[in-house]
Amino acid sequence: MDLDIGRDTLVALAAVVWADGEMAPEESQGIRMAAQQLGLPAADQSAVEAAIAQRITLDHVETIRMNRLTRLFTYAAAGWVVGLKGHVDAKEQEALRLLGDRLGLSNVARERAERAVQSVGAAGGGQFDLLALRSKLSAGLSQVGLE
Repeated sequence: MDLDIGRDTLVALAAVVWADGEMAPEESQGIRMAAQQLGLPAADQSAVEAAIAQRITLDHVETIRMNRLTRLFTYAAAGWVVGLKGHVDAKEQEALRLLGDRLGLSNVARERAERAVQSVGAAGGGQFDLLALRSKLSAGLSQVGLE
């Protein structure tokens, strides 16, 4: 299954981060690193920079056209990026829950995404590898689906 990373995935990350009213330097750096690792097209980078610079909400995120892997990846990456500052507050947790709802993810799918983030983070040696996360999620989908 192909992973279609575009502006909407990274804008979703920014929206979840902004839920607590601030964008910590670790979080903005994480979103920029994600754009770089995932090869976000240059045309979409300005939208991501705008989402980092000024508070946005999940209302700014288009999820309807995302395929299953992209939806799962978006949720997993959002969970990773909000944890970069060392804690996730209640507003960010609520935004992450709302994102999962908008993406149509079951609780089982959300748990798989969270486990994948933990697994990739533990193996990363300080650097989070989003391509490894993509691979882990893709392998999981091909085996069990999203039910």
